[in-house]
Amino acid sequence: MDYYQLAIDRKSTREFREKDVAPELIAEIKDYFKQCKRLIPSIDVELKAVDPDTSPMMNGCVGYKDLLIEAPAYLLLLSEPADNYLENAGFIGEDLVLKLTDMELDSCWVTINEPDKLAERFKIGGGKVPAGLIAFGYAKPGIGSSGRLDIINMSNVNLKKRSGAVAPKLYINDALYSEDLGIADNPAILDTYTDLYKGLIAACCAPSFLNRQPYRFIIKGGKFILVALPDNESEDRDELIGLGIVMLNFDRTLTQRSGIYKGWVMGAPEGEIELPENGRIVAYYNI
Repeated sequence: MDYYQLAIDRKSTREFREKDVAPELIAEIKDYFKQCKRLIPSIDVELKAVDPDTSPMMNGCVGYKDLLIEAPAYLLLLSEPADNYLENAGFIGEDLVLKLTDMELDSCWVTINEPDKLAERFKIGGGKVPAGLIAFGYAKPGIGSSGRLDIINMSNVNLKKRSGAVAPKLYINDALYSEDLGIADNPAILDTYTDLYKGLIAACCAPSFLNRQPYRFIIKGGKFILVALPDNESEDRDELIGLGIVMLNFDRTLTQRSGIYKGWVMGAPEGEIELPENGRIVAYYNI
């Protein structure tokens, strides 16, 4: 799997064809789950496949405004509710999403609005809770292959065309701050960290709730720092899963290209760090 290229190629699909996913493909993704990357390996996570016969049980519990995206199949991540379990679910789930992309299957993250109700309906036990949900199958022909919805709120929705060129949703100069919080005037800082550039592009291509992308990055003192920004449109669960997705795209692209990095460290590094207004540090990477 070429994580960098898959992060660029992946697109969210909200309308699926009525075409079954072959059992051997579902078996392949279940098999891949056993080896896919974890942000926090100590957290116990299971994968449950949901088929169209049982998917109606999710109605009223999941989806934007509780509207379930109809798909031929779903992947439901069940997690021990430990610290950072939602970020971990986003990290694992996005590895699955990129595997689906590599298998030429289309997918979309689905919001879980009422995890307790969903757990009750599926009789989930063992101390685990629903953490992440992914719909997948084969996309209907349409805007998904050439366009992307940017939803500011329900009265402000735009369709942007995707070009064939590498074009992150959030451009590097807007996403990345140097030590003085002003990389726009000093883009040459990336020349010092040549391995980072494609990792940054992959991170900026990460999907987020309503395409809000409420995060930024800071480079300071040999640390690459992920900062979450406040976003009134995103629920806490979606925000945390989205941060896990960002961390997966960055980590896998960077590590695959260099092989020398040791992964994310949750929390803030030592020392004072000037943050964007109301920003909070999620994790950092030693670069």
